[in-house]
Amino acid sequence: MTTTHTSSLAAARWSISTVFLLNGAGIGLWAAHVPVVQARAGIDTATLSMVLLTIAAGALLAMPLMGGFTARWGTRRMTLWSGFAFTPMLALIMNVDALPLLFAAAFAFGVTNGALDVAMNANASEVETARGVPTMSSFHGFFSLGGLIGAALGGVILKQGWGDGQGALAMAILTAIVLALAAPRVMAFAPSHEAGSHFQLPRGAAVSLGLLALLCFAVEGALVDWSALLMQERTGAEPARAALAYSAFSIAMAACRFAGDRLIGRFGALRVMVLGGLAMFAGLATAVLSTHFLLSAAGFCLIGIGAANVVPLLFGAASRIPGMSAGAGVAAVATLGYGGLLLAPPVLGYIASQASVMVALGMLSLSGLVIALSAGIIKRQVAD
Repeated sequence: MTTTHTSSLAAARWSISTVFLLNGAGIGLWAAHVPVVQARAGIDTATLSMVLLTIAAGALLAMPLMGGFTARWGTRRMTLWSGFAFTPMLALIMNVDALPLLFAAAFAFGVTNGALDVAMNANASEVETARGVPTMSSFHGFFSLGGLIGAALGGVILKQGWGDGQGALAMAILTAIVLALAAPRVMAFAPSHEAGSHFQLPRGAAVSLGLLALLCFAVEGALVDWSALLMQERTGAEPARAALAYSAFSIAMAACRFAGDRLIGRFGALRVMVLGGLAMFAGLATAVLSTHFLLSAAGFCLIGIGAANVVPLLFGAASRIPGMSAGAGVAAVATLGYGGLLLAPPVLGYIASQASVMVALGMLSLSGLVIALSAGIIKRQVAD
Protein backbone atom coordinates (compact mmCIF):
# COMPACT_ATOMS: atom_id res chain seq x y z
CA MET A 1 0.00 0.00 0.00
CA THR A 2 1.53 3.30 -1.06
CA THR A 3 1.96 6.24 1.27
CA THR A 4 -0.44 8.31 -0.86
CA HIS A 5 -3.12 5.60 -0.68
CA THR A 6 -2.64 5.23 3.07
CA SER A 7 -2.99 8.99 3.49
CA SER A 8 -6.16 9.01 1.37
CA LEU A 9 -7.69 6.22 3.46
CA ALA A 10 -6.82 8.08 6.66
CA ALA A 11 -8.51 11.22 5.32
CA ALA A 12 -11.51 9.13 4.22
CA ARG A 13 -11.76 7.60 7.68
CA TRP A 14 -11.83 10.94 9.46
CA SER A 15 -14.19 12.56 6.97
CA ILE A 16 -16.83 9.85 7.25
CA SER A 17 -16.30 9.90 11.04
CA THR A 18 -17.23 13.57 10.86
CA VAL A 19 -20.45 12.68 9.06
CA PHE A 20 -21.31 10.20 11.84
CA LEU A 21 -20.54 12.87 14.44
CA LEU A 22 -22.75 15.43 12.71
CA ASN A 23 -25.64 13.00 12.34
CA GLY A 24 -25.42 12.05 16.01
CA ALA A 25 -25.27 15.71 17.02
CA GLY A 26 -28.40 16.42 14.99
CA ILE A 27 -30.30 13.62 16.71
CA GLY A 28 -29.09 14.80 20.13
CA LEU A 29 -30.15 18.36 19.33
CA TRP A 30 -33.60 17.16 18.31
CA ALA A 31 -33.95 15.10 21.49
CA ALA A 32 -33.27 18.20 23.60
CA HIS A 33 -35.90 20.18 21.67
CA VAL A 34 -38.75 17.63 21.80
CA PRO A 35 -40.45 19.22 24.84
CA VAL A 36 -40.07 22.69 23.29
CA VAL A 37 -41.60 21.53 20.00
CA GLN A 38 -44.48 19.95 21.90
CA ALA A 39 -45.15 23.16 23.82
CA ARG A 40 -44.88 25.39 20.74
CA ALA A 41 -47.32 23.24 18.76
CA GLY A 42 -49.65 22.93 21.75
CA ILE A 43 -50.01 19.15 21.40
CA ASP A 44 -50.62 16.49 24.03
CA THR A 45 -48.48 13.41 24.65
CA ALA A 46 -50.59 11.22 22.36
CA THR A 47 -50.16 13.59 19.42
CA LEU A 48 -46.45 13.90 20.14
CA SER A 49 -46.22 10.12 19.99
CA MET A 50 -47.77 10.25 16.53
CA VAL A 51 -45.17 12.84 15.47
CA LEU A 52 -42.37 10.56 16.69
CA LEU A 53 -44.02 7.63 14.92
CA THR A 54 -44.08 9.69 11.71
CA ILE A 55 -40.32 10.24 11.99
CA ALA A 56 -39.80 6.50 12.40
CA ALA A 57 -42.09 5.75 9.45
CA GLY A 58 -40.12 8.11 7.22
CA ALA A 59 -36.85 6.47 8.21
CA LEU A 60 -38.15 2.95 7.66
CA LEU A 61 -39.42 3.93 4.20
CA ALA A 62 -36.13 5.53 3.16
CA MET A 63 -33.77 2.81 4.38
CA PRO A 64 -34.61 0.02 1.91
CA LEU A 65 -34.82 2.54 -0.94
CA MET A 66 -31.36 3.88 -0.12
CA GLY A 67 -29.90 0.38 -0.47
CA GLY A 68 -30.70 0.42 -4.18
CA PHE A 69 -29.60 4.03 -4.63
CA THR A 70 -26.15 3.42 -3.13
CA ALA A 71 -25.70 0.39 -5.39
CA ARG A 72 -26.53 2.47 -8.46
CA TRP A 73 -24.92 5.84 -7.66
CA GLY A 74 -22.29 5.02 -5.04
CA THR A 75 -22.07 5.51 -1.29
CA ARG A 76 -20.16 8.81 -1.42
CA ARG A 77 -22.72 10.59 -3.58
CA MET A 78 -25.68 9.32 -1.56
CA THR A 79 -23.97 10.11 1.77
CA LEU A 80 -23.43 13.73 0.75
CA TRP A 81 -26.85 14.14 -0.87
CA SER A 82 -28.67 12.76 2.16
CA GLY A 83 -26.38 14.67 4.55
CA PHE A 84 -27.08 18.01 2.92
CA ALA A 85 -30.81 17.14 2.81
CA PHE A 86 -30.80 16.19 6.51
CA THR A 87 -29.35 19.55 7.59
CA PRO A 88 -32.27 21.83 6.61
CA MET A 89 -34.79 19.27 7.86
CA LEU A 90 -33.06 19.46 11.26
CA ALA A 91 -33.81 23.17 11.39
CA LEU A 92 -37.29 22.87 9.86
CA ILE A 93 -38.73 20.41 12.36
CA MET A 94 -37.75 22.72 15.23
CA ASN A 95 -39.16 25.86 13.59
CA VAL A 96 -42.72 24.98 12.56
CA ASP A 97 -45.84 25.70 14.58
CA ALA A 98 -48.83 24.47 12.57
CA LEU A 99 -49.62 20.80 13.21
CA PRO A 100 -49.88 19.73 9.52
CA LEU A 101 -46.49 21.31 8.83
CA LEU A 102 -45.03 19.61 11.89
CA PHE A 103 -46.12 16.19 10.63
CA ALA A 104 -44.74 16.98 7.16
CA ALA A 105 -41.45 18.15 8.65
CA ALA A 106 -41.31 15.06 10.89
CA PHE A 107 -41.74 12.75 7.90
CA ALA A 108 -39.06 14.59 5.90
CA PHE A 109 -36.73 14.54 8.91
CA GLY A 110 -37.21 10.78 9.23
CA VAL A 111 -36.66 10.17 5.52
CA THR A 112 -33.42 12.16 5.37
CA ASN A 113 -32.11 10.68 8.61
CA GLY A 114 -32.88 7.12 7.50
CA ALA A 115 -31.27 7.72 4.13
CA LEU A 116 -28.15 9.22 5.71
CA ASP A 117 -27.92 6.36 8.20
CA VAL A 118 -27.76 3.75 5.45
CA ALA A 119 -25.51 5.72 3.11
CA MET A 120 -22.89 6.68 5.70
CA ASN A 121 -22.77 3.15 7.14
CA ALA A 122 -22.30 1.72 3.65
CA ASN A 123 -19.48 4.17 2.90
CA ALA A 124 -17.93 3.46 6.30
CA SER A 125 -17.98 -0.28 5.61
CA GLU A 126 -16.18 0.32 2.31
CA VAL A 127 -13.54 2.39 4.07
CA GLU A 128 -13.14 -0.39 6.65
CA THR A 129 -12.71 -2.98 3.91
CA ALA A 130 -10.16 -0.82 2.09
CA ARG A 131 -8.17 -0.27 5.29
CA GLY A 132 -8.19 -3.99 6.09
CA VAL A 133 -8.60 -3.46 9.85
CA PRO A 134 -11.69 -3.18 12.09
CA THR A 135 -12.96 0.41 12.03
CA MET A 136 -16.76 0.31 12.17
CA SER A 137 -17.02 0.55 15.96
CA SER A 138 -15.13 3.85 16.02
CA PHE A 139 -17.50 5.27 13.39
CA HIS A 140 -20.43 4.44 15.63
CA GLY A 141 -18.45 5.86 18.55
CA PHE A 142 -18.41 9.20 16.76
CA PHE A 143 -22.18 8.95 16.32
CA SER A 144 -22.62 8.33 20.05
CA LEU A 145 -20.23 11.17 20.88
CA GLY A 146 -22.18 13.42 18.52
CA GLY A 147 -25.40 12.53 20.30
CA LEU A 148 -23.94 13.55 23.65
CA ILE A 149 -22.56 16.79 22.17
CA GLY A 150 -25.83 17.60 20.42
CA ALA A 151 -27.88 17.02 23.56
CA ALA A 152 -25.48 19.18 25.61
CA LEU A 153 -25.54 21.98 23.04
CA GLY A 154 -29.32 21.71 22.92
CA GLY A 155 -29.43 22.22 26.67
CA VAL A 156 -27.21 25.30 26.37
CA ILE A 157 -29.36 26.70 23.55
CA LEU A 158 -32.54 26.29 25.60
CA LYS A 159 -30.93 27.73 28.72
CA GLN A 160 -29.87 30.82 26.75
CA GLY A 161 -33.43 31.34 25.55
CA TRP A 162 -32.80 30.37 21.92
CA GLY A 163 -35.36 27.59 21.91
CA ASP A 164 -37.63 29.53 19.55
CA GLY A 165 -35.84 27.92 16.62
CA GLN A 166 -33.01 30.41 16.22
CA GLY A 167 -30.54 28.16 18.00
CA ALA A 168 -31.57 25.14 15.90
CA LEU A 169 -31.20 27.18 12.72
CA ALA A 170 -27.72 28.32 13.75
CA MET A 171 -26.71 24.72 14.53
CA ALA A 172 -28.07 23.53 11.18
CA ILE A 173 -26.01 26.16 9.34
CA LEU A 174 -22.90 25.17 11.31
CA THR A 175 -23.57 21.51 10.52
CA ALA A 176 -23.83 22.28 6.80
CA ILE A 177 -20.53 24.19 6.88
CA VAL A 178 -18.67 21.37 8.64
CA LEU A 179 -20.19 18.82 6.25
CA ALA A 180 -19.07 20.91 3.27
CA LEU A 181 -15.52 20.98 4.68
CA ALA A 182 -15.49 17.20 5.15
CA ALA A 183 -17.15 16.41 1.79
CA PRO A 184 -14.06 16.51 -0.47
CA ARG A 185 -12.38 13.81 1.62
CA VAL A 186 -15.32 11.39 1.69
CA MET A 187 -14.00 8.55 -0.43
CA ALA A 188 -15.76 7.44 -3.61
CA PHE A 189 -16.03 3.73 -4.39
CA ALA A 190 -17.26 2.24 -7.64
CA PRO A 191 -21.04 1.64 -7.62
CA SER A 192 -21.99 -2.02 -7.88
CA HIS A 193 -24.84 -1.43 -10.39
CA GLU A 194 -26.51 -4.58 -9.15
CA ALA A 195 -29.62 -5.69 -10.90
CA GLY A 196 -32.96 -5.68 -9.16
CA SER A 197 -35.40 -3.31 -7.61
CA HIS A 198 -34.30 -0.16 -5.89
CA PHE A 199 -36.44 -1.29 -2.96
CA GLN A 200 -34.16 -3.62 -0.99
CA LEU A 201 -36.01 -5.79 1.54
CA PRO A 202 -34.20 -8.19 3.90
CA ARG A 203 -33.51 -11.64 2.53
CA GLY A 204 -31.27 -14.58 3.34
CA ALA A 205 -28.47 -13.77 5.77
CA ALA A 206 -29.77 -10.20 6.05
CA VAL A 207 -32.86 -11.49 7.86
CA SER A 208 -30.79 -13.24 10.52
CA LEU A 209 -28.50 -10.26 11.01
CA GLY A 210 -31.48 -7.90 10.95
CA LEU A 211 -33.31 -9.80 13.68
CA LEU A 212 -30.24 -9.59 15.91
CA ALA A 213 -30.06 -5.87 15.19
CA LEU A 214 -33.76 -5.61 16.06
CA LEU A 215 -33.09 -7.14 19.48
CA CYS A 216 -30.20 -4.77 20.16
CA PHE A 217 -32.14 -1.70 19.03
CA ALA A 218 -35.12 -2.89 21.09
CA VAL A 219 -32.95 -2.73 24.20
CA GLU A 220 -31.70 0.76 23.29
CA GLY A 221 -35.21 2.00 22.53
CA ALA A 222 -36.58 0.55 25.75
CA LEU A 223 -33.92 2.27 27.85
CA VAL A 224 -34.81 5.66 26.36
CA ASP A 225 -38.40 5.38 27.56
CA TRP A 226 -38.28 3.11 30.58
CA SER A 227 -34.89 3.30 32.33
CA ALA A 228 -35.74 6.32 34.50
CA LEU A 229 -39.10 4.84 35.50
CA LEU A 230 -37.44 1.55 36.44
CA MET A 231 -34.92 3.39 38.63
CA GLN A 232 -37.72 5.28 40.36
CA GLU A 233 -39.73 2.12 41.02
CA ARG A 234 -36.84 -0.09 42.12
CA THR A 235 -34.51 2.33 43.93
CA GLY A 236 -36.85 5.16 44.94
CA ALA A 237 -34.67 7.73 43.15
CA GLU A 238 -36.16 11.14 42.41
CA PRO A 239 -36.78 11.90 38.69
CA ALA A 240 -33.62 13.98 38.11
CA ARG A 241 -31.41 11.31 39.65
CA ALA A 242 -33.24 8.47 37.95
CA ALA A 243 -32.57 10.09 34.56
CA LEU A 244 -28.85 9.47 35.13
CA ALA A 245 -29.45 5.79 34.33
CA TYR A 246 -29.69 6.49 30.60
CA SER A 247 -26.70 8.83 30.80
CA ALA A 248 -24.65 6.01 32.33
CA PHE A 249 -25.70 3.72 29.49
CA SER A 250 -24.93 6.32 26.79
CA ILE A 251 -21.51 7.30 28.13
CA ALA A 252 -20.45 3.67 28.60
CA MET A 253 -21.57 2.84 25.06
CA ALA A 254 -19.71 5.77 23.50
CA ALA A 255 -16.50 4.98 25.38
CA CYS A 256 -16.61 1.27 24.57
CA ARG A 257 -17.24 1.92 20.88
CA PHE A 258 -13.98 3.83 20.60
CA ALA A 259 -12.21 0.84 22.16
CA GLY A 260 -14.19 -1.64 20.06
CA ASP A 261 -11.97 -1.76 16.98
CA ARG A 262 -8.96 -2.73 19.06
CA LEU A 263 -10.96 -5.34 20.96
CA ILE A 264 -12.31 -6.85 17.73
CA GLY A 265 -8.83 -6.90 16.19
CA ARG A 266 -7.42 -8.69 19.22
CA PHE A 267 -10.18 -11.10 20.21
CA GLY A 268 -12.22 -11.43 17.00
CA ALA A 269 -15.76 -10.46 16.11
CA LEU A 270 -17.32 -13.68 17.40
CA ARG A 271 -15.96 -13.35 20.94
CA VAL A 272 -16.82 -9.67 21.14
CA MET A 273 -20.38 -10.42 20.00
CA VAL A 274 -20.82 -13.27 22.49
CA LEU A 275 -19.42 -11.28 25.41
CA GLY A 276 -21.46 -8.26 24.34
CA GLY A 277 -24.70 -10.24 24.42
CA LEU A 278 -23.86 -11.73 27.80
CA ALA A 279 -23.02 -8.28 29.18
CA MET A 280 -26.35 -6.93 27.93
CA PHE A 281 -28.18 -9.78 29.69
CA ALA A 282 -26.22 -9.42 32.93
CA GLY A 283 -26.51 -5.63 32.95
CA LEU A 284 -30.25 -5.54 32.35
CA ALA A 285 -30.85 -8.33 34.87
CA THR A 286 -28.82 -6.38 37.45
CA ALA A 287 -30.72 -3.15 36.75
CA VAL A 288 -34.06 -4.96 37.03
CA LEU A 289 -33.32 -6.92 40.20
CA SER A 290 -31.31 -4.39 42.19
CA THR A 291 -32.90 -2.00 44.67
CA HIS A 292 -29.67 -0.01 45.18
CA PHE A 293 -29.10 3.05 42.99
CA LEU A 294 -25.36 2.61 42.36
CA LEU A 295 -25.70 -1.09 41.58
CA SER A 296 -28.56 -0.40 39.17
CA ALA A 297 -26.52 2.38 37.54
CA ALA A 298 -23.64 -0.07 37.16
CA GLY A 299 -26.07 -2.43 35.45
CA PHE A 300 -26.96 0.24 32.91
CA CYS A 301 -23.25 0.88 32.31
CA LEU A 302 -22.79 -2.83 31.66
CA ILE A 303 -25.62 -2.78 29.12
CA GLY A 304 -23.88 0.08 27.30
CA ILE A 305 -20.56 -1.79 27.31
CA GLY A 306 -22.20 -4.92 25.94
CA ALA A 307 -24.37 -3.25 23.30
CA ALA A 308 -21.66 -0.87 22.11
CA ASN A 309 -20.15 -3.06 19.42
CA VAL A 310 -23.05 -5.34 18.53
CA VAL A 311 -24.67 -3.03 15.96
CA PRO A 312 -21.34 -1.97 14.35
CA LEU A 313 -20.45 -5.65 13.94
CA LEU A 314 -23.86 -6.46 12.47
CA PHE A 315 -23.72 -3.53 10.04
CA GLY A 316 -20.18 -4.46 9.03
CA ALA A 317 -21.26 -8.05 8.42
CA ALA A 318 -24.29 -6.84 6.48
CA SER A 319 -22.03 -4.91 4.11
CA ARG A 320 -20.24 -8.16 3.22
CA ILE A 321 -23.24 -10.40 2.51
CA PRO A 322 -22.45 -12.35 -0.69
CA GLY A 323 -24.55 -11.23 -3.65
CA MET A 324 -25.57 -7.90 -2.10
CA SER A 325 -23.95 -4.49 -2.37
CA ALA A 326 -22.71 -2.86 0.84
CA GLY A 327 -25.57 -0.38 0.74
CA ALA A 328 -28.23 -3.00 0.10
CA GLY A 329 -26.97 -5.19 2.93
CA VAL A 330 -26.82 -2.35 5.42
CA ALA A 331 -30.24 -1.09 4.31
CA ALA A 332 -31.85 -4.48 4.78
CA VAL A 333 -30.41 -5.01 8.26
CA ALA A 334 -31.08 -1.41 9.30
CA THR A 335 -34.71 -1.67 8.23
CA LEU A 336 -35.31 -4.63 10.54
CA GLY A 337 -33.08 -3.23 13.26
CA TYR A 338 -34.77 0.13 13.47
CA GLY A 339 -38.09 -1.69 13.62
CA GLY A 340 -36.97 -2.66 17.12
CA LEU A 341 -36.73 0.99 18.10
CA LEU A 342 -40.25 1.50 16.79
CA LEU A 343 -41.94 -1.59 18.22
CA ALA A 344 -40.20 -2.19 21.55
CA PRO A 345 -41.41 0.83 23.58
CA PRO A 346 -45.17 0.32 22.95
CA VAL A 347 -44.95 -3.47 23.32
CA LEU A 348 -43.04 -3.14 26.58
CA GLY A 349 -45.49 -0.45 27.66
CA TYR A 350 -48.36 -2.90 27.24
CA ILE A 351 -46.51 -5.59 29.22
CA ALA A 352 -45.69 -3.04 31.92
CA SER A 353 -49.35 -2.00 32.14
CA GLN A 354 -50.39 -5.64 32.63
CA ALA A 355 -47.56 -6.53 35.01
CA SER A 356 -44.77 -4.03 35.78
CA VAL A 357 -41.80 -2.26 34.23
CA MET A 358 -39.59 -4.74 36.06
CA VAL A 359 -41.27 -7.69 34.33
CA ALA A 360 -41.19 -6.00 30.91
CA LEU A 361 -37.47 -5.18 31.04
CA GLY A 362 -36.72 -8.51 32.69
CA MET A 363 -38.19 -10.26 29.65
CA LEU A 364 -36.17 -7.98 27.36
CA SER A 365 -32.94 -9.04 29.09
CA LEU A 366 -33.28 -12.37 27.29
CA SER A 367 -32.38 -10.49 24.08
CA GLY A 368 -28.78 -10.45 25.26
CA LEU A 369 -28.73 -14.24 25.58
CA VAL A 370 -30.22 -14.64 22.10
CA ILE A 371 -27.55 -12.35 20.65
CA ALA A 372 -24.77 -14.27 22.42
CA LEU A 373 -26.08 -17.67 21.31
CA SER A 374 -26.64 -16.49 17.71
CA ALA A 375 -23.30 -14.71 17.25
CA GLY A 376 -22.01 -17.53 15.05
CA ILE A 377 -24.36 -16.31 12.29
CA ILE A 378 -21.75 -13.74 11.34
CA LYS A 379 -19.19 -16.49 10.72
CA ARG A 380 -21.55 -19.00 9.09
CA GLN A 381 -23.52 -16.78 6.72
CA VAL A 382 -21.28 -13.83 5.89
CA ALA A 383 -17.96 -13.83 4.05
CA ASP A 384 -15.01 -12.55 6.11
